[in-house]
Amino acid sequence: MAEKQLLTPIQLKDPTPYLVSDPNQIDFTLKSLARKPELVCLYSDKHRQLFVLSAILDVNLENLIFDYGPDSELNQQIVTSNKICCVSHLNSVHYQFELTNLQQVEFNNQPAFQSAIPSQILRLQRRDYYRLSVPLSTPLSCLIPIGNEQAEISIADISLGGVGLLGYFPDISLEVGNTLKNCRIELPQMGVITADIEVCTSNEQILRNGIRTLRSGCRFLNLSGTGQTLLQRYINQIERKRLTLE
Repeated sequence: MAEKQLLTPIQLKDPTPYLVSDPNQIDFTLKSLARKPELVCLYSDKHRQLFVLSAILDVNLENLIFDYGPDSELNQQIVTSNKICCVSHLNSVHYQFELTNLQQVEFNNQPAFQSAIPSQILRLQRRDYYRLSVPLSTPLSCLIPIGNEQAEISIADISLGGVGLLGYFPDISLEVGNTLKNCRIELPQMGVITADIEVCTSNEQILRNGIRTLRSGCRFLNLSGTGQTLLQRYINQIERKRLTLE
């Protein structure tokens, strides 16, 4: 019963910052939910108290296949709903997305639900992303394209949600709301991640040496599933090294 209480839809005043619309990232998320598979709740738009406990059985290019619920009456009400809200959790992250045209089909000779792939997924972590301060011994830089060249700005900290940039660059606008396209970050021994980043905060700071600089807090807009995996491995690697030195 505890699982049912946890898997409830979340309503946000502005969900935009938490919506994932990149097809590759959506595919990665859905396949991750299907791998175990994770428990999901399918809620009817007619009556939000009506839901079916299910799981994602298969993900292909066009469709999702869900496990059929044990209650035939509830199954029928879900199928006749115009929209379905699907809720699941994975690694302390809340995932939520809408399904339309849910149909009853057969999958592996068993009754199942089928729907189209959602166009976007709400991804919400209850706690803030763990933010790693980049070690001075192995600095990271963000490479930002400018025409045929690229600017290099130091990274102060990094997380799965974004980066903190440190420094000024005359040819780049770091005003809040600006988007920097195709930024590249080389993670030592891991590989390169590429994503657009949006400037969310920008303020001047005075470093310990007295130098005045600009710190810009940015969020990733379209970091792929592969990029998230590489970044998480990098964060884990740095943390393991720090623990061995303590």
